[in-house]
Amino acid sequence: MATELLTDKSISNAKSTEKPWTLKDGGGLFVLIHPNGSKYFQVRTTLHGKEKLVRLGSYPDMSLAEARDAAKAARKLVADGVDPIQHKRKVAESKALEAETTFKAVAQEWIEIKGSGISESYRSKITATFAANVYPRIGTLSVSDITSPLLLSTLRVMESRGALELMGKCRAWLCQVFDYAKATGKLKGDNPASCLVGVLKKPESEGYPTFLNRNDAGEFLRRLTDYQGRHETILAIWLLMLTAKRPSELRAAQWDEFNLDKAEWTIPKERMKTRQAHIVTLSRQAIAALEDLERLTGHSKWLFPGSDPTKPISEMTLTKAFRMLWPEYRVVPHGCRHFFSTMANEHGQFRHDVIEAALAHKDRDAIRATYNRATYIEERHKLAQWWADELETMREGGRVLPLRARSP
Repeated sequence: MATELLTDKSISNAKSTEKPWTLKDGGGLFVLIHPNGSKYFQVRTTLHGKEKLVRLGSYPDMSLAEARDAAKAARKLVADGVDPIQHKRKVAESKALEAETTFKAVAQEWIEIKGSGISESYRSKITATFAANVYPRIGTLSVSDITSPLLLSTLRVMESRGALELMGKCRAWLCQVFDYAKATGKLKGDNPASCLVGVLKKPESEGYPTFLNRNDAGEFLRRLTDYQGRHETILAIWLLMLTAKRPSELRAAQWDEFNLDKAEWTIPKERMKTRQAHIVTLSRQAIAALEDLERLTGHSKWLFPGSDPTKPISEMTLTKAFRMLWPEYRVVPHGCRHFFSTMANEHGQFRHDVIEAALAHKDRDAIRATYNRATYIEERHKLAQWWADELETMREGGRVLPLRARSP
């Protein structure tokens, strides 16, 4: 066994000189002392008849005891015919690769790529859901180490608190993340999320709760007229019903998106679910509401600035207002779109394609979609005005306003 000659004190007291010099320990281990005072542990080995110097670490970050253990490990590798330098490099590369294949790293990479095809609000929802429900449990694990039971236990935490709709979306997003990991070579085995469809609870009803009929919508609107909340919130709900837009699209609306002279609101593609700019046609009632709102929030870039003036109101502002307006009735902000779609399609006076274009539903036929955007704007102006008149009629509880026959 090699004799150990050094002590921590002798290394600490060693002074630098004009040229590098060494303090020898045993078994090929020594300390190289540079003119600038830095001290490095190195071990001299012989592999395949060639001498190799292996740098172990710097003193005092690495203690003498740690250096002796590292030197012993290097000599063991050499005895097994392994180059310690190459081994150290491979270990470092393996750790770097492992850091790149943690679920959080892969998920963030997937979100970045997916972000080019989804709205900012949708991207934020995915990010927030993962941050709150997934990363704390599996974020630091390699995607290859994550099993189906582990994912199931992660999702069942959401299931236990009744967040079934969000849990279902989260499961679908997890499946896409692991599909991406497999496609990029980060996951070697099967997708652990693909088998979870039938083992989790489903929401009792699909879709968003909406008004069951015209009378219920009329009652809701009368309650809105008498609502004692902020006037901006009343106008937000009224505009949501008039335009049939997604709540996220309305609450993040900015004043420079509106042309009241043309009675149009252009939502930029970055905020659209379809990632295509969308023109919203405005009724006389919508323009009146916007002019009323401008007196309250025209100083801000947002139609509906939040408590933090640099951000719009939160998603919960409208959701809470809907609950307070009619606590015993189940309807949510997004349900206004469904009610508009049902009523407009049942009315029969407007083409289905016109209604779909007003809702900004993406046409799967790319050529037809281009044609639709170019030719439906006039019909959509008529549709918007008909819908606003219908809502006023529901609020007043009067007869249905007839629609003039469409020109052939």
